[in-house]
Amino acid sequence: MYGTWELELIATGQRGQLTLRQHPEFSESLRGEFRYGTQRSIASGDVEAGEFNLDESLDGKSLYAFWSGQLTPAKCGAEIRGTWQTLPRDGKPSVESPFVLRREGW
Repeated sequence: MYGTWELELIATGQRGQLTLRQHPEFSESLRGEFRYGTQRSIASGDVEAGEFNLDESLDGKSLYAFWSGQLTPAKCGAEIRGTWQTLPRDGKPSVESPFVLRREGW
């Protein structure tokens, strides 16, 4: 799971990158950075039994969005598909989009 992933938020038309590495405090978890559109944010989460779950934070303290998905079996761990959903804030409703993550270079 470590490395750089190309990301696509299908409903919003945004593309970018996610870089993942081992979490510095929890060796079995992931930590990284999202870069898409003008967004720069922090990713934290894990993969268990093919289930992918990341929390996205803009400030490292509060939750901005959830990323929930599954590894695509036919892609040998090089693709993840799922749903991205923001939390409602400042009177704005949550936003949801299907996403695709592809390991860079595949």
